[in-house]
Amino acid sequence: MEKKRNIQAVVKKVSFAEAEEADDLYWSEASYEDRLRHAFMLRSIQFGNDLKIPDRIERVIVKRNLCDE
Repeated sequence: MEKKRNIQAVVKKVSFAEAEEADDLYWSEASYEDRLRHAFMLRSIQFGNDLKIPDRIERVIVKRNLCDE
């Protein structure tokens, strides 16, 4: 009993040169804000800086006493 997937898995084999060309094309069409944001993210990964990434959700917990108003 095999179920048909709603989203089909796609695998595309390309050479390294083709992948580099596609990558260069993608980044050449990206806005300068996107390129700069990703450069900052890669820099923080490489050098261990704790930069705030705005796309993440921060969990905030406030402890209260039941008697406090």
